[in-house]
Amino acid sequence: MRQSCLLLSALVSFLLSISVSQAQSVEIPAGLQQGKPGTYDLLVQYSEFNEAKSGVRIMVYVPGSVPASDLSDRPAIVFFHGNTKQRNYYRDSVGYMTSRAEQYGFLLLSVQNWWSLGSGDVQGADDSRRATNLVLHRLKKHSLFDPERVFPVGFSAGGFTANLVFVKSLNQFEEDSISLYAEQMEEVSEDEVVEHYYRFTGGLEMNLFDYAGFGSFKGNYYQGYVQMNPFVEDSQKTWNRLLRDKVLYIAVGELDVERVKKQAPEMADFIRMYAKVEPFFKIYPGEGHALTEANWKDFWALVEKTG
Repeated sequence: MRQSCLLLSALVSFLLSISVSQAQSVEIPAGLQQGKPGTYDLLVQYSEFNEAKSGVRIMVYVPGSVPASDLSDRPAIVFFHGNTKQRNYYRDSVGYMTSRAEQYGFLLLSVQNWWSLGSGDVQGADDSRRATNLVLHRLKKHSLFDPERVFPVGFSAGGFTANLVFVKSLNQFEEDSISLYAEQMEEVSEDEVVEHYYRFTGGLEMNLFDYAGFGSFKGNYYQGYVQMNPFVEDSQKTWNRLLRDKVLYIAVGELDVERVKKQAPEMADFIRMYAKVEPFFKIYPGEGHALTEANWKDFWALVEKTG
């Protein structure tokens, strides 16, 4: 009987893995696989996206300033745009980011922010998150960036999406939470816990990526969407373990819009209170609601320290 149960469990796991792989798709062009400079437009499709029913589009920009052989030593920056309904903004209106990719030498992924492009439901941001993670895992196989130096960043509404992508993609499970989950799901062994937890939301490649930090440029913040998973018993200890060695950049302008002037400090306070970690938080004198070169240079200085 025991052997039959084990065989059944293995069969179910196998069928689930097949269904996950069939439900999601993205093609990586040959030129991108080889690290040839240029712009590549990718489409991530997944039947269970909340808002992005037509898929999430991601522009990958390979800078000509970095030889293909050196890309594996350079950071990757994942950029999320702010509040717009222009579905091609991620590709057609981000010259200010492609020029930085050339100047500073990094692989750029510019992603449709489906929190803005959809109905306004924050679940749209999670569509963008899962699509981004899948693409990063696929690109990682071709050595197009340093996998230990990948940073989601965003402006305004994109700043919140960058924070959500960073936090929700960290593997929050450790020994205690794995044991608790396995106890409640009797048919799941401790080795299968993490995979089982994400089985209905796209699997491990869509849900987990170990980012080196995040950058929020004049970004929004909503604490209720970045909570620890319910199986973590000591959340402060776990938050500290996950965040203490990361780049945590938060910018707000002295003359920023009122919502951001309220929410950006709340993002910083959350990190201080729940993780006992001090983020890089700065109020820029005289600045309004714009991503300035001063913001970027401060963020990039933190990225450089990770090299």
